[in-house]
Amino acid sequence: MAVKRISLKKYPLLSFPVQNPIDLTRLPSGKSFQVQDPNFILQFLFNGRDLYGVIFKRDKRFGIRMRWCFFRNCEQSPYDYYVTLAEPHSPPFEENYFTVKFPPGLQYEFQGLEFFTPK
Repeated sequence: MAVKRISLKKYPLLSFPVQNPIDLTRLPSGKSFQVQDPNFILQFLFNGRDLYGVIFKRDKRFGIRMRWCFFRNCEQSPYDYYVTLAEPHSPPFEENYFTVKFPPGLQYEFQGLEFFTPK
């Protein structure tokens, strides 16, 4: 099976801006998306299970967290799944790339996604 390689940094203007939180059921497949927050700008690809992204700009005084939401509108639920993408005053990953794999063993799907800076 052939895999087509793409670069988010090479094509930053080809991503679609999305409102945060994001309704995953409405995202078109095969596209990259951009989230703009006062403290960060990031782009990501969602393949239906996993997230692949890059942080373009961020205020290093704040960390960045991601929450996969059980509900589309991202109202709080005990089934939500949290991941830290970047800690304050620390580089997130090499060259600001991040990958979030779908949690193994879950018997349900997520319908929403939110990126935020923890309080």
